[in-house]
Amino acid sequence: MDEFDFLDEEEEEIVEGEDGVKLAEIYKLTMKLIRLLEDLKSVELKESASLMLIRELIGEDKVLLGLASKMLQDISLRSDGEDYVS
Repeated sequence: MDEFDFLDEEEEEIVEGEDGVKLAEIYKLTMKLIRLLEDLKSVELKESASLMLIRELIGEDKVLLGLASKMLQDISLRSDGEDYVS
């Protein structure tokens, strides 16, 4: 998988320069965190760690809070095919 495969192909957005490097590093670290979460044997620890990450990412940002709430609602209601873009 290429480091930038997560970009929407329809938009053909190319992230260049310093932001591109930062985005690639964020993606790499995110994948590492996901692998570490999957390796946890305790479901309670997985849930706690996941919620901690969400809380840290959202912080006080009301837009991100709304987006995360919408995504979680869609996931819980099995709504597929939703795109989440800012």
